[in-house]
Amino acid sequence: MIWIERRFFCLCIFAMAVVAALTLVTPACAQDATIRSVTFYTVKPDRVGDFQAEIKEYNAILAKAGSDRYSSMWVGVTGAHEYARVQVYTKWADLDASIDSDPKLKDQAVDLARISLRIIDCTESWHRSIEMIVPELSLPESGAPPKMIRVLITQVRPDKYQEYLDLVKNVILPAVKKAGTKDFSVAEASLGGSSLQVTSVTGFNSWADLDAGIGAQAGLSKEDYRALRDKARTLITQSEFDVYRYEPDESYLPPPAAK
Repeated sequence: MIWIERRFFCLCIFAMAVVAALTLVTPACAQDATIRSVTFYTVKPDRVGDFQAEIKEYNAILAKAGSDRYSSMWVGVTGAHEYARVQVYTKWADLDASIDSDPKLKDQAVDLARISLRIIDCTESWHRSIEMIVPELSLPESGAPPKMIRVLITQVRPDKYQEYLDLVKNVILPAVKKAGTKDFSVAEASLGGSSLQVTSVTGFNSWADLDAGIGAQAGLSKEDYRALRDKARTLITQSEFDVYRYEPDESYLPPPAAK
């Protein structure tokens, strides 16, 4: 999609993606949400500050109106330097929501559309993907975003797909639990990605955590982890790791639950 040539169309889609509910990590109030929407933005190098400021202003309007259209923002620190805005849904019908249909945002619709246009002006390109989180292959939400996440995108062999999911369920997830990992999710691509793509997200707090290993690596012996990797290689065509850092100032999450 050429967003420069179809500016108004992109504005409408952006409003739907951001306001109507666009982790990678889900907010605490969305424990039952399994539809995860991620919009990736490649921001112009000289407009990063403007992009951040517009996102903050957008979120401030949502907060003042008491909107429950929560999202978390992440920035890539490996691979492409891009921002990822994440929201989750409990059902597909939620994606039909719009600014105009939300009574809390009726008076703010014009301002939100104006800011959306300014946000688009800060970007070189963007794309959106929607995934289905698999609860039986994931940990329950910890309630707070980790400081960093490692995102593994895996393309599975067509004839090995179920075997790969079984490996996650019977070997990887138990190892992740043994390691004491707080945030771990596995999702299957639904829209905007390959039907053979599996996304695994592991939370951690600093680069130093990688010295001892995170996720399954931390829960297995060196020999068992090597065997796991060797097995996984027979089931996939390719995989890629990237790391994202949580951006609290550009995120809009619900207040912490009272203890």
